[in-house]
Amino acid sequence: MEASEKNTMNRWLPVVGALLIQLALGAVYAFSIFTGPLSETLGHARTSFYILGIFGTAIAVFAITMIVAGRLQDKRGPRVVATLGGLVYGAGYIVASFFTENIAMLYVSYGIIGGIGLGLGYVCPLAAVVKWFPDKKGLVSGIAVAGFGAGAFIFTQVGKYIINASDDGLSNAFLYLGLIFIAMVVAGAQLLRNPPVGWMPKGFNPDSKHNGQVVDYDWHEMVKSRSFILLNMMFLLSATAGLMMIGNVSNVAAYLDPSKTMLVVAQAPTIAGVLALFNGAGRIGWGKVSDILGRNKTMRLVFLIQALILFGAAAFVWAKPAGEMLQFIGLTAFASAIGFTFGGNFALFPSATADYFGTKNLGVNYGLVFTGYGAAGVLGSLIPSLLAGSDDGFTWVFVAVGIASLVTFAMAMVIRPPQKK
Repeated sequence: MEASEKNTMNRWLPVVGALLIQLALGAVYAFSIFTGPLSETLGHARTSFYILGIFGTAIAVFAITMIVAGRLQDKRGPRVVATLGGLVYGAGYIVASFFTENIAMLYVSYGIIGGIGLGLGYVCPLAAVVKWFPDKKGLVSGIAVAGFGAGAFIFTQVGKYIINASDDGLSNAFLYLGLIFIAMVVAGAQLLRNPPVGWMPKGFNPDSKHNGQVVDYDWHEMVKSRSFILLNMMFLLSATAGLMMIGNVSNVAAYLDPSKTMLVVAQAPTIAGVLALFNGAGRIGWGKVSDILGRNKTMRLVFLIQALILFGAAAFVWAKPAGEMLQFIGLTAFASAIGFTFGGNFALFPSATADYFGTKNLGVNYGLVFTGYGAAGVLGSLIPSLLAGSDDGFTWVFVAVGIASLVTFAMAMVIRPPQKK
């Protein structure tokens, strides 16, 4: 039975709040601005596994926390949990500002505290907007998380400016960004609210969209299903490619030009920023496409295209073209294309989780699916560390993640919604 649309808030307000929150949380993808200054401060090589591991830890903790955060927001509502997430996330940056010469404390502050804040803040806007838009799950999921990609671009520029502004720029960047993020996430959280029980947008008939009302599964039932296992593994393998690229734009540029004197190295931060914009655009674009073609068909298309792009990138870095403009344009194009397909994950997987298992327990259910992304954060850091050391290292990195994308495509060919209870 449909609840009345009277006396309900404008359903686009939670989307505005979601964008504000995700702009701040997306700054985690701007971690590359810290790797150079940290390598000088800590005395480790720029490609050191120890520094990249800080980012990987944040992603892994982020994913684990989302399980708890999802359950909390399902019980307490999105506003309270998102507010807590903003406070904790910003605190991680602020604590890091006092320990830029202590790598262990950077793991604790940026990696663990910041990762917990990410997990608490990220799931709430997603769960809220999907409930308000059962007729446009893919599109609003994409819009809600587009800020994550755009935030990386914006705060890459802001962070670089702060770092270069003074001798204490690295510490100041962590401190000022932390304060900004607290303000943004807490403000956005106040716009989050779940719709009344039974509410449906005017004219929406769920039976016509889903061949019958979607059954709500709790997490105990979901994790026993083949559909959950496949979704989780698909997220793991597909996201590995994007996370590898995000964390290694500067390293791939240096691989193409070992002398570090050409345009591609100098403009590596700009390439990372363009990647972030395409990441955000992919979230909206693929989300909208999935509302038209269906989630399964869109996932197959994304994963196949991603595999072809990655094999093309492998050929490009193997060839190591000599012209500096060719290096710059080529790396920008491949990084942007990888970012665009990578962004699709964050519109497709929450929407597919809602399609398969319902929206009642979406917070905790998507949190469990999202653990695949957390594992991808570790794998995306580990693969370059293991394979990129030889003369043809990054060629094999791109081949490896290209094969992973093909495996993901094969899984998307066989995945089906679970049998109804």
